[in-house]
Amino acid sequence: MYDVAMMLHRLTAVLAILGTLVWAFGALRGAAPGLTARRKGLYVAAMASTGIAGLTGLAVTFAGPWASMLFPYLGLAAVAGHGVAGGMAKRAVIAGSRKTVAGAVAIQVVMLLVASYLMAVKPF
Repeated sequence: MYDVAMMLHRLTAVLAILGTLVWAFGALRGAAPGLTARRKGLYVAAMASTGIAGLTGLAVTFAGPWASMLFPYLGLAAVAGHGVAGGMAKRAVIAGSRKTVAGAVAIQVVMLLVASYLMAVKPF
């Protein structure tokens, strides 16, 4: 059970990073302002894949020895921060504020990359 949950978590974490990168590219690129159908689909895919990665992370936490360590809280902070920054980016895309979009999607990408790095290296 633990091995399956861990593999699913790794897969969904990679999909979350890729989905967020594609969302960032789609949000920053394009001449048409506003939330087009394509941008909305990319946004939903990025947010959903990150949420699924968070849920599989909870499964790994409960199935393995991680409940008393820092990693579940790090993952929770990354998923929550990704969601908040994603909401900011979506509102900025609708408003047409490219600087805010750039900052918000950068926060999304950096949060996921830092969390993935720390969980892979386990420095503490």
